[in-house]
Amino acid sequence: MPITVSSARHENGPSPQKLMFQLPLVVRLCSPLMGIGLAFAAADIRAQANESGIDEATPIQFRLAVDAPRPYEKLLESSLDLARWQDTQRVTAPLLQRLVAEARVKAAEALAAEGYFSAKVDSRIDMKSKTDAVVRLAVELGPRTRVRNLDIDVDGAAARDPQGRKRVEAIKQGWSLGQGEPFQQKEWAAAKADALARLERAPYAAARITDSEARIDPEMQSADLALKLDSGPVFHAGDTAVTGLKRYPAAVVKNMNPFDKGEPYDGLKLDLFQRRLLETGYFNAVQFTIDPDPAQSSAAPLHVSVIEAPSQRIDTSIIYNTDTGPGLTVDYGNVDVFDSAWRLRSVFKLNAKEQTGNLTFDTPPRPGGVWNTYRTSLTRTDIENQISREGLIGAAHNWGLQSLPSQVELSARYEALSISGSTTENNYAVFAGYRKTFRTTEELLSPRRGLIGTLEAGASVPGLASRQFARGRAYVNWLIPAGVRNDILIRGELGVVLASSRSGIPSSFRFRTGGDQTIRGYAYQSIGVAQGDAIVGGRYLTLASAEYTRWITDSLGAAVFADAGDAFDGVDDFRLAAGYGLGVRWRSPVGPFRADVAYGQRTRKVRLHFSVGYTL
Repeated sequence: MPITVSSARHENGPSPQKLMFQLPLVVRLCSPLMGIGLAFAAADIRAQANESGIDEATPIQFRLAVDAPRPYEKLLESSLDLARWQDTQRVTAPLLQRLVAEARVKAAEALAAEGYFSAKVDSRIDMKSKTDAVVRLAVELGPRTRVRNLDIDVDGAAARDPQGRKRVEAIKQGWSLGQGEPFQQKEWAAAKADALARLERAPYAAARITDSEARIDPEMQSADLALKLDSGPVFHAGDTAVTGLKRYPAAVVKNMNPFDKGEPYDGLKLDLFQRRLLETGYFNAVQFTIDPDPAQSSAAPLHVSVIEAPSQRIDTSIIYNTDTGPGLTVDYGNVDVFDSAWRLRSVFKLNAKEQTGNLTFDTPPRPGGVWNTYRTSLTRTDIENQISREGLIGAAHNWGLQSLPSQVELSARYEALSISGSTTENNYAVFAGYRKTFRTTEELLSPRRGLIGTLEAGASVPGLASRQFARGRAYVNWLIPAGVRNDILIRGELGVVLASSRSGIPSSFRFRTGGDQTIRGYAYQSIGVAQGDAIVGGRYLTLASAEYTRWITDSLGAAVFADAGDAFDGVDDFRLAAGYGLGVRWRSPVGPFRADVAYGQRTRKVRLHFSVGYTL
């Protein structure tokens, strides 16, 4: 007959930190027999001691020897109370007998928590002398219990709402303790905690576990798991309360809030809100709490706790990038210029191919999360025998609380361009442009599903450019999960510059490709139009990529990929450049990390690539 070895019931709802705690498995399995087991074990050991003629008053020094498969040998040696009594002079025979008896039961309990419910644990005390002994524990694991059936049931608003049902389905697909997996108490507890954490993301702030049960069939070495959750109601936005502010007004936070009152809370929008606040530089830490009282679900207050960052900071870093090689970056910021919450950032980058100095001013966020940016920069690049020296000054208007920020910008650029083996050009343009970024992923740092992309469009101002042109660019990452441990990434990019000739257009508006996050297997920006001894930017760009990743662990995976595309100056000049290879993926705290080995079909060379995050 199956035995229920672990269960928990939550009838009255949890605290805001909703974690479930359970007694260990064998406590529930064996607690009625625990005293009997200890008594029999102690009697058996006492008989051994009597046979050896041990004086019960004489202190004994002993050593513990565990005979078990290596992982469990270490587990038992570190977890048993008996191990902590070694090398002490205060252990008498009766105490040692009691410790050994307890160790046998505790060892069985620990092994059951690892899925070995029929493990056999034998013990013996070998007396080397009347005051010196070796305690031996011998373990036979027996067959391991594995998960046979899984039943996850969700009640509440999530079971009736289309978006909620999608979340429930994601919980089931992401469940880590699936059929055929070894049953372990810690994995069972972790899987339930993860399921609850996924469900309770906004708007289900009052989600809770109402019942959980693991039924063990000792004869079949199988476990049937059942988990019941209640999402509670959908929580809607109410007032925003901010704590922790000293230097800035509360409007700095409230103006960035993407929620209208009465709007359902959304987990991804909260993540974006938090990230946007951190990106302002005003704060070192931001935490959100939605009041989980179901009675306030129609207008639940959002509590925002912040820790302000120092108003000024300077960062220096030595970096290495397979596109541009080793480099140095110096970054100075002041987020409270003139004590008015204006933000200043100056960045100086130096590497073998690019040298840049950039100065940017941002106004404080206004209601609706809008702000203005004013910037100027000087840049020198030396890539593929093309040397460019460009100066820029510009102003932009930014907005977009519901998604990533978008902007309209007006900028003026002047460039001195030197092309090896060809010409020298002086190009300039006053350019008006629009940039729209979008994201539909379920997470920010390590997403598995959805789209991440950018749309750009703009044109030179008539009469204020060395050559009139219009420019458009579209870039997209499409993330597709294929089961729990398989991901597919599709990338695409299109670019076009409409002009009578590429000559006279600043090179930063033209297209070159190749490198870590474009077409792997080729050097950085080495794919373009041949002119003299250089590779220069063309008026057209096309790129497509497909990548499959198999996750070996939760954070480490192996990938296979193929990239193809070209940067060219006319339809007749198009020549496909393909690259393909293998890579390693790591879900790092700062975003996806990739290390790739790629073969470039056009050059017939193998290259190594490193990159972090997604390019927009």
